[in-house]
Amino acid sequence: MSRRPNKNRRTVTRRTVAAGLGAGTLAGLVPFNILRAQGAALKVGVLLPRSGTQAGIGQDCQRGVDTAAGILKDLGMPSLQIMNGDTETNVDVARSRAEKLIGEGAQILVGAFDSGQSTAIAQVAEQKGIPYVINIAAAPQITEQGYKFVFRNFPTAGMILSDAFANQKEIFETTGSAPKTAVFMHVNDTFGTAMKGGIGAVMPKFNMPYNLVEIIAYDPAARDLSVEVAKAKGTGAEALLMVSRLNDAILLTRELVKQRWSPMAILSMGPGWYED
Repeated sequence: MSRRPNKNRRTVTRRTVAAGLGAGTLAGLVPFNILRAQGAALKVGVLLPRSGTQAGIGQDCQRGVDTAAGILKDLGMPSLQIMNGDTETNVDVARSRAEKLIGEGAQILVGAFDSGQSTAIAQVAEQKGIPYVINIAAAPQITEQGYKFVFRNFPTAGMILSDAFANQKEIFETTGSAPKTAVFMHVNDTFGTAMKGGIGAVMPKFNMPYNLVEIIAYDPAARDLSVEVAKAKGTGAEALLMVSRLNDAILLTRELVKQRWSPMAILSMGPGWYED
């Protein structure tokens, strides 16, 4: 079941989960009211890339997880038993870790920041009949499969693009200046590919003042992006339209300085320049 984000809904409630599960009681998932009455802790399997190329953001997310149980307890919510799983920034590992957590008694899964890893986890959760809440992952296809046990708590790539273009136009109007050409660079993973696919569908609706003169994809695990930056600089584009991760955003920034390329704007559509 696909759930669109709603600014008026802050969390996935008991009613929301129940609607997704149908009239029957999910095997292994104890209703919140029983948990509250019996004092049993809800076993939450949290899957994050705490190692590998996305370790930085995964560890940041983990710090949030570590504080969540206490905050929710103060709000009168049921006790949580957090069961952590490191995806190691690997789709196959994410799948096996999800299966392992469910086998160890996890009653609900949360994660996994990365769209590719989240896709694998969603498949496992649906097969096992365990609710899975996507905390961060924008690839729209994850919640377009007709799944009954998968819930989205994060916008899709199309939503992110729409917000980005609207914000850009507001900035251009405020400053009275706008680029006429741009290079689109994107990380070549599930998220970046989804954003690339959304560009063609979303951008024409906003009548943007710039044209894309080049599209450049790169490996998320790359340790040297000098060639890609040189290629982008060589187009003479006035702006750099970016979809990146944390590590590659750092590499790109250093390379821009090294090659002395100062475009009119770096238009980041996330999450590289604001992750950490």
